[in-house]
Amino acid sequence: MENKTKATATLATSAALAAATLPFAGTNFFVGLVNHGFLAATIGGMADWFGVTALFRKPLGIGFHTEILRRNRARIQDSIIEFVGTDLLNTKNIMETVEGENTAQLLIDYFEQNKGRAKTKALVREILTELFVSLDTQKISKDIAPIFEREIKNLDAQKLFDAVIKVVTNDTHSRKILIALFDTGHKILQSPHMQEEIFKKIVELRTAYEGDSAGRALVLSSMDLTDEKILKILNETVEKKISDAEKILRTTGALVDSETAQEADEMIKIFAGFVKSAAGSVNTKKFFDDLLKLFLEKFDTKNFIKTWLDVNVKGETDPKVLAKLQRQQTANPKIPRVVEVARPPVIWKDAADFLVDAKIDEFIKDEKLQKNFDKMIKDFIENLLNEYRGQIPSMIRERLDKFSDDELTEFVESHVADDLQMIRINGSICGGLVGMFLFLIAQLIEHLTKL
Repeated sequence: MENKTKATATLATSAALAAATLPFAGTNFFVGLVNHGFLAATIGGMADWFGVTALFRKPLGIGFHTEILRRNRARIQDSIIEFVGTDLLNTKNIMETVEGENTAQLLIDYFEQNKGRAKTKALVREILTELFVSLDTQKISKDIAPIFEREIKNLDAQKLFDAVIKVVTNDTHSRKILIALFDTGHKILQSPHMQEEIFKKIVELRTAYEGDSAGRALVLSSMDLTDEKILKILNETVEKKISDAEKILRTTGALVDSETAQEADEMIKIFAGFVKSAAGSVNTKKFFDDLLKLFLEKFDTKNFIKTWLDVNVKGETDPKVLAKLQRQQTANPKIPRVVEVARPPVIWKDAADFLVDAKIDEFIKDEKLQKNFDKMIKDFIENLLNEYRGQIPSMIRERLDKFSDDELTEFVESHVADDLQMIRINGSICGGLVGMFLFLIAQLIEHLTKL
């Protein structure tokens, strides 16, 4: 039940009981006591109702010294502005509250308890995305391309070649390259085109072997060595050799035995020896000069740099993918397509996330950093308050001026009227108690005068 309802109910009850007990007030001491109490409660409640109502409107239509808020708006408004803008919200009072807070700990709590870490990373990503999307990759590629081409021309061919050979012949890299070569060789062997070519060679060899000799043909026939069976035997033999070699090279760590390790080392040494032997027979300078010349003639450096930036930094779809989709659509225009183009993640997002995590972890562990942050924030707030403290009263006045008299009255009443109704309730209770006390005093005096 609202206080207004309680206050009205209290006043109505007091008035009703005062009227009900009035005819019997002189017949009995107790009834007289109760009657005077309810009568005083009614008077007190009515007086306080009048006072509370007079703050906002004209009670019973009486205009004398009522509608206090409306009549004294300018003075009340100035007092509010002075109190709030100058006294309550002055820099000293605000800073006393701020100084009691550890802003660094608040930030740490945000990171650890309110998904602040994830939100911070998302914010950094969003900012960087907006920044990179606005990059003029055409201009950047135009500026970078000459530098890129100049550096390529100035490459030390022999040093680069030696570095490549050193990397390729490294045991770890040689093992990986050999596995890749064996895997590629197996796929090439199983390709329909290669199987067809091998089969043709088998037919040619068998025909040449048999020649005009019926005996050789009979031997092959008796052994059931058809061309297809010879191809199958060849495939199985080669596949087994490749599979065994891959198994030896892939077995590492605690699973490898000495024999397997030795076989792997021998293959790696043979491969490294082959690479070095082949490299020794190459005219390195001429080879790289010819390669660089061809590269610079055929390679569109500007477009390459622009496309790389667009795809890997800005996150756009690769033009080659779009061109392929367009060719497919052109080839089959009647077939409707709903295409979800896969976009590889841009190169900077993981790095940005890692950097944010690292900086947050550093902040959480470094007390000195936290103290500096806390001081920086508080100094910033204090400087901001000092700079704009003169605008606070103006902002409050501007806000209050937007209210009409009726709107201001309604606004204030909606926020404080319910609490003011307690005055009416207290007035009725206090009035009742005072009325009963005065009745007792009057009865005591009357009794003493009769003695």
